[in-house]
Amino acid sequence: MSTLKKPTLSFIIPLKDEDQTIVELHSRISEQAKEHSRGWEIIFIDDGSDDNSWNVIQEIAKKDPEHVRALRFRTNRTKAPALATGYHEASGEIVFTLDADLQDDPKEIPRFLEKINEGEGWDIVSGYKEKRHDPWHKVLPSRVFNALLSKVNGVKLHDHNCGFKCYRQEVVKDLPMYGEMHRMVPSLASIEGYRTTEIVVEHHARQHGVSKYGVKRFLRGFLDMWSVFFVKNYRERPLHLMGGWAILCLMLAGFLWLLCFIPGLPAGLKTGLLATAPIAFFTAPILIVVGFLAELITNRHYANQTDVPIIERIDLPNSEVSSKVISMADETTPGMDTKPKILVADDDPITRSLSSRTLEAEGWNVQTTATAESALAAIKPDINVILLDIYLPGLSGLEALPKIKQLSPATQVVVLSASEKAKDGASAIQAGAFDYLSKPVDKQILVDTVKRAFQMNASLSTNTFKVHSAG
Repeated sequence: MSTLKKPTLSFIIPLKDEDQTIVELHSRISEQAKEHSRGWEIIFIDDGSDDNSWNVIQEIAKKDPEHVRALRFRTNRTKAPALATGYHEASGEIVFTLDADLQDDPKEIPRFLEKINEGEGWDIVSGYKEKRHDPWHKVLPSRVFNALLSKVNGVKLHDHNCGFKCYRQEVVKDLPMYGEMHRMVPSLASIEGYRTTEIVVEHHARQHGVSKYGVKRFLRGFLDMWSVFFVKNYRERPLHLMGGWAILCLMLAGFLWLLCFIPGLPAGLKTGLLATAPIAFFTAPILIVVGFLAELITNRHYANQTDVPIIERIDLPNSEVSSKVISMADETTPGMDTKPKILVADDDPITRSLSSRTLEAEGWNVQTTATAESALAAIKPDINVILLDIYLPGLSGLEALPKIKQLSPATQVVVLSASEKAKDGASAIQAGAFDYLSKPVDKQILVDTVKRAFQMNASLSTNTFKVHSAG
């Protein structure tokens, strides 16, 4: 494989108390990455370790600063939040996840890459530990659970929960990861139309540390399985599920009442039927009301949701359409920088990082700051758009907004807030904000809003940009 065809790789390693394996794991991954990528990063997520893991990671990072990144949680948050953090941080074209205990062997990396690039359109390649070096009381329930999960959610795999997986970058950026949903990655991905396959991988016995999982994980996994089933089949039509159960309750009530008319029915049984039938009958409207409430919530969620899984498109090749397909970064006013400029002012480091990464991916210059005071100090005429958190510490975003407009009237301010209070949005618009977005902000909505803000900025200043309205 030529260097130009080799992908960039990200390796996400969630860990807790694995100080004896991290150095060797880093060495093995680096050995494979050097040969099979044109660039790579290893992202260690220390999930509240009590041993020396973080110190070991710091030493590795000092020796290999070009490839090692790491984040440390203040306390143990479990695997799903650790993976979610890694997903947000990963920048490689292909993303790997694997455990830090050396039971997953990095020598399998070339086989994962070969499978995902074999031309059959796979988005995820999952490992299958056909020969497991675990006790029978872990292996047997796992086999049963995987068979049931494959049947219920329609993704046919032998080992859904294998931590050794390979993804295309767009998959990890779309996956919701919370609770203990790391076991449900292929099922969650299938909701968005991503395709998963598997390869048999070698599984090594644990040499250091202890397993972090017990019997309780199977009960939790069983509940998560049905949660994903509900989301996959009824997330956009919850009333269909609740209404179906309501109809069954009404039918049951009618059946029980009919039984009461059978001649010679024992008095005790008849009394029981007469007592049970009203319960089933009155449960039905309760289910209907719950269904309607779920529909209202769903409607509110999808009201401004335009993000659908489009992977290709064909437009009319006429001049009107072609004239609109121009990137904002492609054309500029002579004498100006080649990229529009955005200032992100947010005290939440995760939101700040996610916003900047999303906007940088569009080819725009992004500056970041954590306070309104530093945002005011950074205001210049060439700042086109500001993303401003309304609840910044010290001088709030709402207090800073009029000052920003006074310093640079053409600069458009998009206000962000974790609060859903309508008065916050109204106050921001009255103070001169271009728009108001509630956190967490959908990536596509953020990009579209910023593009509209650029259009307004262009009409109010000499900084004229053409917007990529068809992307």
